[in-house]
Amino acid sequence: MSDNQDSTQNDKSKSRDIPTASGTFQAASIPASPPRFISVEQLMDASNLLANIKLAHDISVDDNFELAPEQPPEGSLEKRVAETMRRAFWDMLAEQLAQEPPEYSQALSLIQDIKQMLSKCILPHQHSLRNHINEVMDLQLIKQKIENDAFDISYYANFTIDFMGRMCAPCRSERVAKLKELTDVVSIFREILAVLEVMVLDMANFTISVMRPHIKQQSVTYERSKFEEVRRTQEAAGIDGLEYTREWLERSYDVVEDHVEGQAMYGTTLTDVQGTPVNVLHGAYIELLNWEHTHYPETCLVDQERFMQISYNLRKLTLTSSVLLVALSAPADRLSSHTQFRDKLKADILAILSDVAEAEYKEKVVNISEHLALEVNKQLQVLGHPQLTQQQLTEYQQSIRAVVEPNHAVYSLLRRRIMTFIFQSLGHSSSQPLQLPGGIGAVSDDIASYCGKFLKLCSYNKAVFGATYSDIIASLMNMTDLSPRTK
Repeated sequence: MSDNQDSTQNDKSKSRDIPTASGTFQAASIPASPPRFISVEQLMDASNLLANIKLAHDISVDDNFELAPEQPPEGSLEKRVAETMRRAFWDMLAEQLAQEPPEYSQALSLIQDIKQMLSKCILPHQHSLRNHINEVMDLQLIKQKIENDAFDISYYANFTIDFMGRMCAPCRSERVAKLKELTDVVSIFREILAVLEVMVLDMANFTISVMRPHIKQQSVTYERSKFEEVRRTQEAAGIDGLEYTREWLERSYDVVEDHVEGQAMYGTTLTDVQGTPVNVLHGAYIELLNWEHTHYPETCLVDQERFMQISYNLRKLTLTSSVLLVALSAPADRLSSHTQFRDKLKADILAILSDVAEAEYKEKVVNISEHLALEVNKQLQVLGHPQLTQQQLTEYQQSIRAVVEPNHAVYSLLRRRIMTFIFQSLGHSSSQPLQLPGGIGAVSDDIASYCGKFLKLCSYNKAVFGATYSDIIASLMNMTDLSPRTK
């Protein structure tokens, strides 16, 4: 227990801004047993499995999921290298075509790429179209034409543009039509590739939308089986693929074991949580919204970004609600019943906090306090009430700025109420709706929305890994079979 506590103390010093997954280097130590070896092929297979698991998972849990083009960060080395390589390719093509006689090695490579991309823009059952592409863009035939001085590169450009016009989505028609306005061969092919990249992505996303119902039906079984394959590969390398999942569940179990009746648990207002396997798992899920550790549970990694984003938004909404409660209390309490004004202040606060890291909240709340002071005085004047004096304005702004201080009474209370609501929602099976926490009226719809997203992720995660969690919790509780209680 003391080791766990020390670890927690160290982890709590870390920033609570939305993190991205990152590894840490640990000093090597002498192994207790002979090292095991894993082949490059096994590593690649494991990597591909993880990529496939994530793709299937994203499609299943996010109805709006679509593939998007990869864009390296602006100014990054990756972006500069990519741009240099592309520029070199097109410069070489231009140089080769300008030679007498023209050199077509670069053009052949280009036509091969275009052929492959056109094939990706048609459906599997469209055999006649695929055959037509193969016939026209037969590389052996093209090489013969080059050897006999009968090759016309413009012919292949026109064929490609006409084919793209037939196959593209309506929203791409205008861009394809503009290709016919170009006259320079290199510019034409450069734009052809640019539009084809978008069309290939369109087809991939269309395929995802068609396959989504089928993927959803199979995804739980698929993820579970593929995760086990990854674990077996890890075991072959002497790696425990559930190390951090066990630590995560053990922390929640320790909370239950150390619980003293009458004290709140899991950062909630609950004082009577029973030490059942279900509550151990639900408490572990609640910890994902209060994450303060380095290593994320392996079983939740594919949703780490989603959990972190939900956690971030819940804290931002808690801060917004806390600020509003303070802002519309004395000496501005006469404005608390004006719903439209409250909603305006809410929108203003969220706009100021938009895309702001939590480390910057203290600075932003200063701006919020100044803005709300002005808005409150203007509204008091509109309603014919006395405006706040300078002394009142100063105290008013100070009270708002205090909300971001550690353990602020209003913020802490609302945070506990929201965590309680989510914890109860995890185990709620009655047809009767749960009552939303008091004090969050202005952001209640937003809280409910993010709570719904969180419950959906937890429900799916439990469906995939419920049996695994049952085994781990059973070992912690020295019980034999928990499956019916945790599923």
